[in-house]
Amino acid sequence: MSDFVVGFVIGIPIGAAIGIAIEIALGIQQKPWSELTDVEKKIRKNALFVGLLTLIIGVIVFLSLLVN
Repeated sequence: MSDFVVGFVIGIPIGAAIGIAIEIALGIQQKPWSELTDVEKKIRKNALFVGLLTLIIGVIVFLSLLVN
């Protein structure tokens, strides 16, 4: 098996576990959207944008490594 496949197989569960741990840690004190102030709403929107941007960049890098 190539190093790429091994890294991919190991990386998926580790990434999922980290994501679940972060969601549990942040979700405990999470307020509903209607109770957030304008500043908190802006922070959530920016965090979502950064997360989506990171996901898109990761997919692009993965596909570029897959092609080469």
